[in-house]
Amino acid sequence: MRRKAGRPPIEDSLRPPLKEKIELVKWHIDRYDRLRASTASRASVVLSAGTILSAGNAVVLSQLLSSSGDIRGWLLAAFSTGIVASASLIVLAVIRATGVLVSLRLARRMFPADDLPAGLVFNATDTVHHLKSFTEFRALMESQDYAQILEAAQVELWIVVRQHRHRYSKLRGAVRALRRAALAFLMVLIALVIVNLVLRS
Repeated sequence: MRRKAGRPPIEDSLRPPLKEKIELVKWHIDRYDRLRASTASRASVVLSAGTILSAGNAVVLSQLLSSSGDIRGWLLAAFSTGIVASASLIVLAVIRATGVLVSLRLARRMFPADDLPAGLVFNATDTVHHLKSFTEFRALMESQDYAQILEAAQVELWIVVRQHRHRYSKLRGAVRALRRAALAFLMVLIALVIVNLVLRS
């Protein structure tokens, strides 16, 4: 049976128009921007916790140094090793957490893709790289149609999705390192308290 002329196919009638697609992609971009901001806030908490833990390590280290004459050599070496391990894990957590706050490399270098077009206007790096003057920028804004706008928005959405996953994996690594640093600090602290109690008894 032939379809009547002038009526779009059912599949085409169900597809949203370009303007609605652009709004949907914009909603996703806004959502991932909020997720990235939340991830950065969590990284700040990790950095703050690392600072507190570093202060605790410094207190324990000063305690070790002041009572080094009362503690046997092998115990002092064991405690020092624990403090060094905790401090090293804190540094690792800080490095990973700062990688969450800002990316040191451009997104296109982090996630290379030959088929990824320029996301002009939506992506600041692409815009500055391809448009050298305000005249070019204004001409682009006046000449872009909805299909071009949608493509640029999709490019930006793809980049922010990849960036969010990359930063979130760094945040997980930072939290794992900080937890291990806290455990190492706690073990050294408990052992030091026990040794001090034994020495004073």
